[in-house]
Amino acid sequence: MRSRGRKTDRPFDWDDLRTALFLAREQSVRRAARALSVSHSTVLRRIAALEARAGVRLFDKLAEGYVMTAAGEEMFAAAKDLEEIVTGLERRVRGRDTQLSGAVRVTLPDPFLPLMVPILRAFGDEYPEIEVTISVGVGYADLAHREADLAIRTTPEPPPDLIGRRVAEAGVGIYGAASYLRGRKTRDLEALDWVGWEHGSEMAFARWMEKNVPNARVPIRVTHSWAIGAAVDAGAGVAIYPCAYGELRPGWKRVRLMEQVSAPMWLLSHRDLKTTARVRVLRDYLAVAIGKQRKVVEGR
Repeated sequence: MRSRGRKTDRPFDWDDLRTALFLAREQSVRRAARALSVSHSTVLRRIAALEARAGVRLFDKLAEGYVMTAAGEEMFAAAKDLEEIVTGLERRVRGRDTQLSGAVRVTLPDPFLPLMVPILRAFGDEYPEIEVTISVGVGYADLAHREADLAIRTTPEPPPDLIGRRVAEAGVGIYGAASYLRGRKTRDLEALDWVGWEHGSEMAFARWMEKNVPNARVPIRVTHSWAIGAAVDAGAGVAIYPCAYGELRPGWKRVRLMEQVSAPMWLLSHRDLKTTARVRVLRDYLAVAIGKQRKVVEGR
């Protein structure tokens, strides 16, 4: 191990170790800071403090990002085991909470946001002491490591460590702005302009386009689903989008319902939180509310 100053006898700080875990996973100070909800400078300060206590350099800053040294990999393995113990304890303690108050973090794909915001607003009116934070994105938050308390996911089968219920079949359709589609024949999908994902995207909708409309004109490609919505609004072409968004979007018209790419919609939480009152009441409330909107979600 290469030395980095004088090793101290002070114990490692859990916040510093946790920061190192996130930096190792993300390989980016910016992404690690976002995941931890701290500043860029806080991540750098904690890493510097950890390296000072350990007396070794834990990361090398390379072109591809922050990469662990041999000493860093050794610490990462031990810290990961500690993380499992700490987060497991936190979940179990929180799982005994019987108060209908406090914070609950809900993660969901961003196309579901227009559907969920009115539901969560109504929930807040009924349970004013429960503070709901919405985390949106394409990637999945890690419920085991408390990145969220509840998750809305579309998947054939949820992971075994999560519990919940299947609340709908998340329909998918091809949508375009009514102004763009006016006067156009939609039987031949390749005759339409398309809004697509960037080249090389692993998104399921991108793979469907490559297979089914390979010769279609794609004037705009994007890197995020919200940008697809903006491009469709602007009349740039049609796009594949979840019905939970497309059916509620003003000025949009559905070209086709794509039953072959629909997926079960699940409402999930970690099994250690099954007795936490505020998580349970929100989970039950969302299940009923989504059930009432099932026709919208399924595009029927």
